[in-house]
Amino acid sequence: MKTSDKTLHRLLFICLGNICRSPAAEGVMRAKVHAAHKDDEFVIDSAGIGDWHVGQLPDRRMRERGALRGYRFDSRARQIRQSDFDDFDLLLVMDSDNYRIVTAKAPTEEARQKVRMLTDYLPEG
Repeated sequence: MKTSDKTLHRLLFICLGNICRSPAAEGVMRAKVHAAHKDDEFVIDSAGIGDWHVGQLPDRRMRERGALRGYRFDSRARQIRQSDFDDFDLLLVMDSDNYRIVTAKAPTEEARQKVRMLTDYLPEG
């Protein structure tokens, strides 16, 4: 997908309930993209495997700590949808249990290949 002459990167961060880890990853990524003046090149969202917190803001303590570091965590929790496998280029999960559950939901092998561990993108150590 392109917007003007720039490639549009579509990233979905996923954790269990979408009130701590995935909205934090979403907020940090949004801040990094904004600081690089590349907002028009990215679609960034987060979701949870379960539906327990749908519609809720991220955990208050996490929002407070993020704000102290200059991050804004204000997205509303939602549950992962089948359409996310088509709508996003990468589905970045927070742990191996998330990986197992999300890859099991993938409708095709191509969709399953889009699921990655967020830690795959961290430097060694």
